[in-house]
Amino acid sequence: MNLDDKIKQALKMDQAEVEQVLLSEKGLLPRVLGVFKGSMKGWNIMGFILAVATAIGMFWCGYYFFVSDNLMEQVFWGFIALAFLTANMATKIWFWMEMNRHSTSREIKRLEVVIAQLVAQLNESK
Repeated sequence: MNLDDKIKQALKMDQAEVEQVLLSEKGLLPRVLGVFKGSMKGWNIMGFILAVATAIGMFWCGYYFFVSDNLMEQVFWGFIALAFLTANMATKIWFWMEMNRHSTSREIKRLEVVIAQLVAQLNESK
């Protein structure tokens, strides 16, 4: 039995365990809250605050866009609202990428554990 067959066999044995892990994930909220743990915690908190601030600014400027009387004020408030919208989208994209990085690193750690167990089983069988 070569190494590839042993890996396939180990993965088949662990398939039930992997399914249990996938079923144990509760949804989006634990993933969002998981981003606020770890080494990037401060940056993620700052990014979340920035996203809230840009959303408030966007709605504030949007309100003044609709209540202003002359065209120049509407252009001004519309431009500022568009700038806030762009900043908000960029901040949220960055935040979602951080969630993806956190999730990916967790999966890599799981793979490291499986590989370590496989190597231990290979060393025992020799």
